[in-house]
Amino acid sequence: MTSAHKAYVESWLNKAEHDLMSAQRLIEIEPMILDNACFHCQQAMEKCLKAYLIYNGFDVQKTHDIIDLLADCAKYDPVFAGVDPLDINAYAVRGRYPDTNLMPSKEEADSYYQLALQIKALTSERIFY
Repeated sequence: MTSAHKAYVESWLNKAEHDLMSAQRLIEIEPMILDNACFHCQQAMEKCLKAYLIYNGFDVQKTHDIIDLLADCAKYDPVFAGVDPLDINAYAVRGRYPDTNLMPSKEEADSYYQLALQIKALTSERIFY
């Protein structure tokens, strides 16, 4: 792997980390902003999965679909096929607009945050090691 490729993969992981920090803070503050926290969880997952695909030389398409990204990642490691994405795709685009009426509970937001941490761990364990 070239140093430029490594730096590019790391830049995706760094952006994912920023989304995770944003999600955590939005869940912890009062009043909680749970719909935005879920959006940042989705974004963190998307960036981690894309970083893993880029690391493997996969030509990543523009998509926000976590299910599709997990399936693409499973082509390189079957562990990704066992990840349950819950309903996180709802927060990729639809959840950002008022007419969808998506408002997660604290428990749902916590579940999405834990899922984002799981995906971060799975991808981090498989990149650069």
